[in-house]
Amino acid sequence: MKKIALALVVFLVGGLILTASTRESSLYVRTIYIERVYPTRFGYRIDYRRESSLLLATSYIPLDWFGGPDARAKLVRVNDRSVPFMKVYWDNREFSHLVLYVHSNINDLSWGTMRPTDNLQALFDIDELDLVY
Repeated sequence: MKKIALALVVFLVGGLILTASTRESSLYVRTIYIERVYPTRFGYRIDYRRESSLLLATSYIPLDWFGGPDARAKLVRVNDRSVPFMKVYWDNREFSHLVLYVHSNINDLSWGTMRPTDNLQALFDIDELDLVY
């Protein structure tokens, strides 16, 4: 009787562990490799290489997305050759947040400068991140 009870406990615990480890997460992460980062007073313009071609695409990240523990974006400065890139997170297929990894040296070739335009502020007036693959 003890052997049957022990086998049943082992079977139940093993099943619970297996179930917990095979659950699908609702969080999805994608790494976007960046060619150049353009800081402005309204946010960051990001030029990145599309996955499906050699063409570049552009996205705009508003400055008010950064800051605070529950912010939609986080800026990480790194002194490494692997930057710039960003990790974009979706939760249940909806944009959650992003982490932008940039070179700590502003004189690095990955940093660019933008000429001011009349509609620059309108480009950063967004609610969702717009990415082209």
